[in-house]
Order: sequence, then structure tokens, then C-alpha cells
Amino acid sequence: MDFTQFDSRTAAETARPLHLRHPATGRLLYADEAEEKPCEVLVLGSESRAAQAAIRAAQKARLKTDRDDERQTMEEVHANLVAAAKPLVAGFRNVNRGEAPAGPADAEWFLNLNLITGREGEKSFVEQVMGFATSRANYLGNGSPD
Repeated sequence: MDFTQFDSRTAAETARPLHLRHPATGRLLYADEAEEKPCEVLVLGSESRAAQAAIRAAQKARLKTDRDDERQTMEEVHANLVAAAKPLVAGFRNVNRGEAPAGPADAEWFLNLNLITGREGEKSFVEQVMGFATSRANYLGNGSPD
């Protein structure tokens, strides 16, 4: 058996489309009423070498500012997720920032559009990106369509 088929690190280097869901209702988002143009973010897998290097850099920066004696606020947890997710966003399809199509430089803006809530069934955009990026099945095949 050829075990290169299990090389999730290399597979994660190719961005895959994540069909976005409404952060409150969970409904799939489309750019048109006919629901033919899915709103997607192109996501690198968290196992990719490029992503791991960026995540390590974000973790080092965070270590310098973390407070060991206090609990993190929801906003601080969100900020940490954004720092980890930002290097995973390679682009967008059918997502606009105002009148202009969003691009890779808009990743931080996009990830900060809504804050995590911790509520069942509600997933902020950063939670959706991180959930998708950390699912090996999305890069090795047999991934779910979410």
C-alpha cells in the first residue's frame, strides 16, 4: 500500500473551499438568490508547513502578553483564534468587502466580523475556518460539505 496517500501535511498546502454558514442561523450563504454562487473562503489546512510556521510565530507573540493569573475574556480568546486562523485564509469566492471582492489581505477583517459566543449552533467565521482547517478529512478526501 502506498502511504503517500496519507500525507496530510502536503495536502494541507493546497487551499480548499469552505462554504460559509450564517453565524447565527447556520444556513449556507450564497451571493445570489438562485443559490448558485456559494460564499466561500479558501482555507489551508492547519497541518501545512506554511500554516504551522505562522501559527508558531503568533503563539510566540501571544506568550509575551498572556497573563497567567487571570482568566481570558471572550474577546481575548477570539483574538487568539484570529491570530491562528489568519495565515490559513488564502482567499475568498463570492465574498465582498463593500463593493469590492475580498482578497487574502482582508482575512483579519473577515475573521473579526463576529465574535465567538460559545452558543450551541452559532459559529463565528473564525470558528468555521478553524474547524475546517483542523479536519484532516477536508484535505485527504471524504470531507464533509461544511
